[in-house]
Amino acid sequence: MVRRRRKKLRGALYAGLALLSFTVLVYLALSKGVSLFRKKSNISGDNGPIAIADLWELENYTEVAAIAEKDLEEHPLDRNALLYAGFSRFHLAIARLSAEERNSDLDMSIAYLRLLKAIGDTGNSKQVDYTLGKAYLLKGIYWADLAIYYLQASLDSGYKADDSFEFMGKAYSMLGDVESAQFWYELAAETHPTDRLLITLGDEASKLGRYESAVEYYKRSISTTKNEELKSRALLHLGQLYYDIGSFLMAKEVFEILVDIEPNNQDYQFTLGEIYYQLGMNIKARNAWLLVIRINPDHVGALHRLYD
Repeated sequence: MVRRRRKKLRGALYAGLALLSFTVLVYLALSKGVSLFRKKSNISGDNGPIAIADLWELENYTEVAAIAEKDLEEHPLDRNALLYAGFSRFHLAIARLSAEERNSDLDMSIAYLRLLKAIGDTGNSKQVDYTLGKAYLLKGIYWADLAIYYLQASLDSGYKADDSFEFMGKAYSMLGDVESAQFWYELAAETHPTDRLLITLGDEASKLGRYESAVEYYKRSISTTKNEELKSRALLHLGQLYYDIGSFLMAKEVFEILVDIEPNNQDYQFTLGEIYYQLGMNIKARNAWLLVIRINPDHVGALHRLYD
């Protein structure tokens, strides 16, 4: 019963953190924009020629999409318009709060860029493949194979963005290929070892049973990050790993730090009570579960521990 509750708690925590991590990672990686349009390109608008490149540099993706798509109504195979329309729709998708609107923008972006590839003779083929890979990755697990296909094509063509390796790792992770995911994440860490990536590497190493490596990745993230939220996340994953492998003394140290950081977190308090219980520290365990009940009187796990 205790083990099932632990697994359920761990699964919920990891799922939420993974989703949050992925969303933040995608937004940060892509919000900088892709600098593909350095030359001035004019597309006719209502008031004469408009330097669409200027709008792109200003990150006015809504206007870029509107101008490009208007031009495509008259010239549906115009390469320049397809390029701008595809990339602007991609960036608009990132900012959408609605999943329906986001998927609509992604589908439009993919359609424009796939048509551009079908026409051929574009000067931005490497970046087109790179963006198609990301677009498919954002669409979710059922499109991860296509994400890999296009990201790999961009790499084979000699194009490597700062996050190319990391997103390859994410795609393989979605497909459940942990070995390949770890390989790409480690490549990414060689050049851009961000605190967020180090946590991901720890997670992947843990899945593979490489617990010592996982601990080192989590500790590196904890020691280097200046982001308190990421620090807490790395501590949580480290503490949960110690708990799962039965290193309860180490888990105790980590969860006591987490409770000091966030004393009203019922999950931290409950897990700390479980750790005390495993260590035979029954009075401390009971006090921890009582704190959980004060935070949430309906906490099922703590109620069972106290009154069963």
